[in-house]
Amino acid sequence: MVLCVTGPMAAGKNAASSILEKMGFVSIDADLIGHDAVENCKEKILEEFSSLAQKNKIHLLSQDGKINRKNLGQLIFKDKALVKKQEDIVFPYINSVLENFIDENSKKNVVVNATVLYKVNAMKKVEKILFIDCPAFIRFFRAKKRDRLKSLQIIERFFSQRFLFSQYKKIGIEIFRIVNCGNISSLQKKIERVIFKCQ
Repeated sequence: MVLCVTGPMAAGKNAASSILEKMGFVSIDADLIGHDAVENCKEKILEEFSSLAQKNKIHLLSQDGKINRKNLGQLIFKDKALVKKQEDIVFPYINSVLENFIDENSKKNVVVNATVLYKVNAMKKVEKILFIDCPAFIRFFRAKKRDRLKSLQIIERFFSQRFLFSQYKKIGIEIFRIVNCGNISSLQKKIERVIFKCQ
């Protein structure tokens, strides 16, 4: 079985993936692959966004010469057209890694932990979706503590993900929505119930 674990920022996708790993699934984190993709596609990103970054006095490179992803996010996340340009650069790389991972583990239960998997072809290999959700105010404080982003940046990302559930619903794959506003034990029980239904 191939599962997509998804949901909005700070809802608990990573916690859900960890629980599934303990249940015998192998997992891959598309967000981490996305970090690799940013570096892999660094020259194209700089070519596309350097001029705009200079105008906005935003430094795209960290002192170690890598792309500063927080600054890149600050530059693009409020503009759909800029986000699309960024996706067009990095998504082919991300899709290739995900499809290879799924194919290499074809005899195992697989979890793909991803926010916007519906935007890449690897989604066609997914059989079920676990949509991890949580009230926005709880997610806000989780994100503030975890990511140390400015409040406005968190709100902008939340706003950009407001239609996430409906985007996955459009795909037509069976989707299980799990509300994660309790502890890990509560989340685990909810996931175990879903996996039991799927088997």
